[in-house]
Amino acid sequence: MTVAVLLLALTACGPVKYGGVSQTLTTPELKYRLIDTIGSPLFCGPPVVRIPSDAEASQEAATLRSQDAASFDAIVHHEKLDAAHLTADDDRRIVQQVQVLQALPLGADGPRFRFDYIAGRPSPEHIVGTIDAHGTISLESHDPTQFPGRGGCPICLAATVRIATPDGAIPVSDLRAGMLVWTVDAGKRVAAAIAIVRHTPAPFGHRVVRIVLADGRAVVASPGHATADGRRIGALNPGDLLDGSRVVTIDVLPYSGDTWDLLPGSSTGTYWADGVLLGSTLANVGQ
Repeated sequence: MTVAVLLLALTACGPVKYGGVSQTLTTPELKYRLIDTIGSPLFCGPPVVRIPSDAEASQEAATLRSQDAASFDAIVHHEKLDAAHLTADDDRRIVQQVQVLQALPLGADGPRFRFDYIAGRPSPEHIVGTIDAHGTISLESHDPTQFPGRGGCPICLAATVRIATPDGAIPVSDLRAGMLVWTVDAGKRVAAAIAIVRHTPAPFGHRVVRIVLADGRAVVASPGHATADGRRIGALNPGDLLDGSRVVTIDVLPYSGDTWDLLPGSSTGTYWADGVLLGSTLANVGQ
C-alpha cells in the first residue's frame, strides 16, 4: 500500500481494515506487521545511549537466540540478516530491535490482540486497534498527539518507590523539600535535608525498568535514572553489580502517572530507593 493510499485510509470514518496472511504469525511477527503497516512505536529510552561492545552485542544476540527464538527469527527476517553469518553490526541491530519490539505491547482480547501505542508517523499519532493471529488489522483510532509530553522523557522513579529516611521508608511521592532522608556523605551514611523534589508526567507508552538483585532487593525506575556510580538503570545487564549485589532479572514494564526524583543536600546526592542506593537526576537543576 502506498503512503498516499494509507494516509487516505487513515482519514476515513470507522475502523480501517488491513488484510492478513494465510499462516499464523508469532507475536513478534505481529508486532512487525503493525510497524510496517501503521508505524513504529515511539518510546523513551535512556538519555545516554548504550552502544554495546562487539562481545556484549554478540552475547546478547546469542542469549536472545537461545531464550526467545521467536523474537530472534522475526528480527533476522525483518532486518534481512544472515543468521548463520552475523557481524558485530548485525548483533547490535538485533539488540536495538529488541527494544523496539518491547515498546509495542500486545494484550489478549478474545481471539485477537489489542494494541495501543504512539506511532512515529509524519507526526506522532495515538494508535488503537486490534490484530488477529493472521495479521489482520482493525485500526479503531489514530489521533494526533504530542511525544514526548511537556518536560520530555522521564528519567525518574515510579511514584510507589519508598525512600529511606530517619522516620522509616516513605513513598517518594510523599516527600517534600526540607524533609530528612538517608544519604552518603564522606563515605558515611548520614541524614540530610532534601534540597529539591520534582515530578513529571510520564508520556503515553512510557516504560520503566524493574531490577531484581540477588539479595532480594528490587527497584523500579525509568531507564535513564542514575545509579550511585553514574551508570544508567537501562544500561544494566543480568550479572552486573548494583549496590553490592548482582542483578538477577530485568523486566520492562508499562507505566502511567508521574515519575519522581529528589536531591538530598549531600556531596553525593545519593539516596536509598526500596533499599537500593541510587543517584539523583537533579544535581544540575536550579532550586
